[in-house]
Order: sequence, then structure tokens, then C-alpha cells
Amino acid sequence: MNILIVEDDVIQATSLRLKLAELGEHNIYMARDGVSALQIFKERDFSLIFCDIHMPQMDGVTLLSTLCTEQPTAGVVILSAADDAVLEITENMCHLAGFPYVAVMSKPYSFLQLRQLMSDADEITVNKADKTLPTSLSKETILECFSQGRIFNYYQPQFDFKTGLMTGVEALVRMDHPDYGRLSPDQFLDQVNASGLMNDLFETVLDKAVKAIAKLSPTLNLSVNICQSNLQHQIADRVIDICKKYHFSTSRLTLELTESDVYNNSITSLANLARLRMHGIGLSIDDFGTGYASLNQLSKLPFTELKVDRSFVSDIIYNYKHQQLTKMSLSLAQSLGMHCVIEGVEDAETWEYLKPMGAETCQGYYTSPPLSISALQDFYQRNREHELVASDGDDDVNVLLIDTHELSALALKRLLEKQASYIKSHITVINEDALSSIRHNPYDLVVIDACSGNALEQKNLAISIKELYQGMLITLTNPLTNQIFEDCELRTLIKAELLNDTAETIIEILTKGQDTSGLKQNLHKILSEQEYKVAQYLKKGLGNKAIANELNINQKTVSTYKSRIFSKLGIVSTVELVNFYN
Repeated sequence: MNILIVEDDVIQATSLRLKLAELGEHNIYMARDGVSALQIFKERDFSLIFCDIHMPQMDGVTLLSTLCTEQPTAGVVILSAADDAVLEITENMCHLAGFPYVAVMSKPYSFLQLRQLMSDADEITVNKADKTLPTSLSKETILECFSQGRIFNYYQPQFDFKTGLMTGVEALVRMDHPDYGRLSPDQFLDQVNASGLMNDLFETVLDKAVKAIAKLSPTLNLSVNICQSNLQHQIADRVIDICKKYHFSTSRLTLELTESDVYNNSITSLANLARLRMHGIGLSIDDFGTGYASLNQLSKLPFTELKVDRSFVSDIIYNYKHQQLTKMSLSLAQSLGMHCVIEGVEDAETWEYLKPMGAETCQGYYTSPPLSISALQDFYQRNREHELVASDGDDDVNVLLIDTHELSALALKRLLEKQASYIKSHITVINEDALSSIRHNPYDLVVIDACSGNALEQKNLAISIKELYQGMLITLTNPLTNQIFEDCELRTLIKAELLNDTAETIIEILTKGQDTSGLKQNLHKILSEQEYKVAQYLKKGLGNKAIANELNINQKTVSTYKSRIFSKLGIVSTVELVNFYN
């Protein structure tokens, strides 16, 4: 391939040229600045451009913004020791400009980094060349594809972060074109929309997906994409009818809208959303953080799921901004009692980084690429073979959550069950129901939230419960309401600003109050897989450095796992950990 290096430092440019030569690249040209580069572009085409940011006469940003009209088919590698924010916005500019391959290689870089980059660039360039879009798809051709069954689905599996089990799939539409072969949505959706056939497409995808998953499993959940134009029609009845047709529970179906679709509402679309939720169908905000959704809309629309976009996940290991944005998205979902799905998990390192953050579900090429229905059937059966033996329920810890605000209780329920799979939470929002439930059901812990509603009423409820309940009772308070409970012997807990912290404290209290002989049998449930491994090494007497070497992680990560283990088991030292096992 023809490669151009635009770099004003002769030594660095020559070093890069020699490294590329070692990788078998010999058609390499060099330019000292942007002005010289533009002149070279007039003489020949290039497959890949290495471009520095800081250069005399014309800087790299100006050059790249100009090149999008000159050579948009060339790949771009941004070279610089510039600030991360500058590199990131320059990278985004190049993506927006339409360059087929865009990467950042911060100085200094290694030969291994360069080799991997060249491999990625070559693969992506080839793949994009193979996916040349058809010049046009007529409405007649599209209708023909519908009538001949050439519209079909692939399915991307979704997995539970805690257990690694497959819990659902997202249906992804494909078109088998008679001349162009298999097409992905970005190659035909615009033309389907222009032909006024988006409703036909949605119903076809939904019907095929519900039918297939209903046959495949009685428990797998299904996600299907829906757009705003679909919601402008009376679509709710059709969705419900399709579920009934294949005896598919509506509670297993989630419809995904992109943020831009969420932003555009009408009376008809809101009525559809309300009726879909009335029948138990989930609603998800897809690609969260990349569109136009606002907190105001989240408060008004009945969404049950939030999907963190892959653009935040692809580089989350080393991108501080994306780490914080992902954490904020997770915290938002947890606070609102919403299910959270992480998209674009492509490798084991990313999986391990995200797992302790608290997301319920992930999807991405690390766990599985999109599969045909036949491949999915085989994949699903193999996944179920590795399923942990189902608990008979004897080791479950039953918790009753009493809260006048159901949404708040639901959020706490999700967090408790996510952090400790052995916990089974039950919710009641009416005090009389709570007393009746305690009289007739065994609970290991009762939690009363006195932060919402009338604190004095909740205090009286707590006193009444204490008279007939011998188990652990915790009342959640805030600094103001806590004063109301000072004159009675009730265990109170100041509700933390982050609900996740409150859940962790409750689990710690619960763990310390339980018989450790029973908890020993549940270590795999209490601890994550990586935490369990660290605990085993700690038990053997290994230090942080030795454990880091054994698990191929850094010592700081070992310390983090160690703190979590101690917190979850209610211990404060390695000595107690050894005693816990013995």
C-alpha cells in the first residue's frame, strides 16, 4: 500500500519509516508539513496517512480537515504527544469526515503497537472495500425481498455479568439481496425508510424473532429495535398480537429506541409506549449518551432499560472520560431501577473491568458475534450445559423492602440482588401489607425506608414489626429523620447519597449477622469469579505482588478486590479470611 508520513521531525519520521519497512511496507512517502503533503496528494493516491498534529505552516488538524475532500478513502493515523482531549476531538473529526480507518498512536509508541495498528488498518480497509454499498435499491426490489423471505434476522446473545449465562438476544435484521448478497442495516435501512416500508420491516423482524425465540427457549429474553416512525402508527396491538400468536410472554420482550427517536414524541407515540408498558413489554434507550435524550425525558417516559453505547466501552480501560461517563450512566440506571446493558464488550480485559461496576448484562464480540438462528440454537445449548446447578432455594436469603415509593424500592432490590445473588428481595408499599407479609412469610431481613413518606408513621411501623418479628430489622433514615428514631431501640442506617453504597452496607450487615457455616457454601455466590480467585490466593498466604503475577493484573487491582472481599464477608484481615474458610 502507499503510505504517507506527515511529520516535521526528521528523526521521528525516519524511525517510523524504518519500522514500517520491517513490517514489509516499502511504498512510503514523507512530507515535513501540511502544505507539502497537499502537494504530494495531487500526484498519487494513498491507502494510509500518518499525520502529526503540531507542525509548522499548516498543522495536522487543518490538513486532516482539508483531506476529507481530497482523499476520503485513505486511512488516518494521528501521531502526537498532544493533550488527550485534543487527540480525541481530532479523532472524532476524522470519523465524522468519513475516513475508512482512524486511529491514534500517542508518542512514544512501540513496534508492537505499530504492528497491531497496521494489521487492524489492513483488515478494516479490506472489509470496507468488500462492503461497497449498492448504488440503489428500488421499492420494487425491496418488496420482492419481503415477499421472497429475503429479510431475516441474526441474533446477538446477551449475557449476565455475574454468572456468564446467556439471558437474552437482540434481533439484528439482514437482507439477502439477489445481486449484492447479504446486506447489513446500514446498507438498506435508509432506502427502506424512503420507500415507506419501515412498518413492514419492523413487523417482519418482530414476527420472525418472536417465533424463533419462542421455539428456542421458554426463558430467553428478546430485544427488537423500533423507530419513531413505527410509533406514529397504532403499533401496540400488533406487537401484543404477535406475542400471543407464538405464546411468547410480553414480559420477555423489550423494544429498543435510539436516543434520537426518544427525543421526538407525539400523542400517538406516547399512547403506544403507555400501552406497551401496560402489557409488560420493556422499553429500552439504545446508544445512551450519543443522542438527544435528557433527564427530563427519562423522568417522563416509562423506560425500563438503558444501554450504554459501545463508543464509551471500546477504550474504557485507558480513557478516563469514558470511564466516568459509563459509571454515571450505570449509577443513573440503578437509581431509577432500570436494567442496564453494556454494548460493545470486545475482549476479556474490558469484561473484567466492567463486571464489578454493577451492570447486569453485556453484549459484544467477546461473548459472541451476531449468529444465525441455527448457530444460535447450538450456541445456546452449549451455554446452558455450563449453567450452575440451580439452587433449591434453601440457601436463599429473603429480604422484605418496605417503601412508600415503589421505584426507590425496586432500585434497591436490583442492587441487592446484583451484588449478592443469594438475596431474594420482596417489595411492599403499604404498611398493612407489610405486617401481613411478615406474619405469614419467613424473612431474614426487613428494611424500612423512612426517607420517603411520613417518617413518624414508618417509626410506628418499625415498632409494630419489632414486636412480632425476631429477625434483623433496619430502618433507612437521613440526618433529619434519624432524630425521630433516637428515643427507641431500633437499628437505623443513614441512607448514603449513592444507593449502591447503601446496598453494600446492608449486605455487609446481613453477612455479619448470618451463620458463617451457611455462607461458606455460598462463596461462589457472594464473590465474583475474580474475587474468589484472589480469596483463594490470600488464604494460601500470597502477597499482593504474587497474586498480581498469578492473575496477570496489577497490584492496585488486587488491593481493590481484597477490599471488596473483606467487605462482602464482613471481615477486616487475612487472618479472619483464613478462619472463615476453616
